[in-house]
Amino acid sequence: MRRLALVALALLAAPAALAMQEADATGAPASPNWLTEQRQLNQRFVELFRDQRYAEGEELAKSILRRAEEQYGYDAAELAGPLINLATVQRVQGDYRNALFHYERNLAIVERKLGSDSLELISPLHGTARTFLRMGDSEAAIEPLARALRVTHANSGIYSLEQGRTRDLLSELWLAEGDLEQANLHHRVQLRAHERRYGQNDIRVVPALYKIAEWYERTRQTGLQRKSYEAADRIIQAAEGENSPDRVKALRGQANSFLRESRREKAEEFFRRALSILRSHPAQDILAQARLLIDIGDTHTIFNRSPTARENYREAWDLLSADDDALDARAELLQHPVIPLRSARLPVQVPPEIKNPSRYNTQPRAGSVVLQMTLEPDGRVSEARVTESHPPGLIDELAVALIREARFRPQMRDGEPVRAEGVIYRHRFRWYERLKAEAPAGSPVPVETAEEERPIEYPGGS
Repeated sequence: MRRLALVALALLAAPAALAMQEADATGAPASPNWLTEQRQLNQRFVELFRDQRYAEGEELAKSILRRAEEQYGYDAAELAGPLINLATVQRVQGDYRNALFHYERNLAIVERKLGSDSLELISPLHGTARTFLRMGDSEAAIEPLARALRVTHANSGIYSLEQGRTRDLLSELWLAEGDLEQANLHHRVQLRAHERRYGQNDIRVVPALYKIAEWYERTRQTGLQRKSYEAADRIIQAAEGENSPDRVKALRGQANSFLRESRREKAEEFFRRALSILRSHPAQDILAQARLLIDIGDTHTIFNRSPTARENYREAWDLLSADDDALDARAELLQHPVIPLRSARLPVQVPPEIKNPSRYNTQPRAGSVVLQMTLEPDGRVSEARVTESHPPGLIDELAVALIREARFRPQMRDGEPVRAEGVIYRHRFRWYERLKAEAPAGSPVPVETAEEERPIEYPGGS
């Protein structure tokens, strides 16, 4: 771990060039017919990617790349986009070797044609790093991320706001390595960049404070989470007044931090403070009010205060029922929710800790378990059974035992919580195969969500 930290510091501190190189001339311009066709093909690729039809998307991406090579040549800058799309769809399917090949080819072309400090290098550098992270090779991921930072600094300066995506990936890297302080560092740098650009108490710093607060919430650093929301709340009050609706997000964030510490009364106080602001505002936001009432109901459900919870859920139901435009939200939030409130702490990794890495395949696999439950009106799980699991039997018994300790938001009919049978809950996790054990047939490779990285819609198009 110490060696990885030293490598990271050395790379991040390396000087960057201060000017971009002039781009070389590319081949002859493509025909207008091809540009139109390319836009249509790439739009189709984007649709396949969003629908997670990755195998079809890969075949289409290969076809687009071949056509682009015919139009522009094998070494043209216009190949950058098609190469990234092909590499990305290969990466999300676990084809890391080919993904790395196409990212590297992209990098080589962009560097030759556009220069070693071109911003066009950022995307393939991020893709390369993501691939190494998916392979479990954190050390290899450091170099492309450090290079991406140097490119950003060369173009926009040390305190550039554009370095956010790179810093986010570095945070994920250090989090995976178990070094939370290093992971935090990259989020703090982003906050400092905003403060340096706008001033520490400027309203434009608030989104950066929300971002770091959400990071602290995700990583269960509750005290830091609350301090970040408090800082945002102070800035908003100073700029807009104590009754500004923009305070609601900051107040909810503080309430959730108290809830995590099992401080029910403080959590409810902040939820109600936010609700009071919304109710006093001339423009009544019905949905936002209902969400806060549900937050209060959830708080009471967690602490087994079912009668009080029922009152808040009923009030939210009535609000949403009075507006035809809010009926879909009512169904999502109250009629058919499958939202755990008291965490069952189902494992996110199996085994939870690998003490002897030589006994395991270092590439994680994607696992899942589907549970069918009966939810009582007070949010308790009275019955649960596994209906599907991959790999079969790995965490089935543990999942059933833990899910029965959870609390869920009850489902409602006609404004009242009811007993709900056949409720489906899916839990995803990653697992590591023992090297001497045979892998269960049909086990999928880890698949990233389509939202993690969007494909380029019109690569090479004008």
